[in-house]
Amino acid sequence: MQWLILVLGLEFPPGLALLDCVNRTEDHFEGGADDRAAWIRWLGIAMVLAPVLVGYGIVLSYFWSVVKRNAPNRI
Repeated sequence: MQWLILVLGLEFPPGLALLDCVNRTEDHFEGGADDRAAWIRWLGIAMVLAPVLVGYGIVLSYFWSVVKRNAPNRI
């Protein structure tokens, strides 16, 4: 039971990133609809690789290239 809770906790950040990606419009992505589709595939891979801690690199790159780029108070 403890392993199940651990795995679900590890899957939470990539799951939220995938949900965020699906709910964003194409104009939020640098490459448009093709870039959005590619990020959805990559975040799906991140969901699979999250328990071995590799998927978090994909989630971080999604954050920096999509989420941070579209923030209103961009630095």
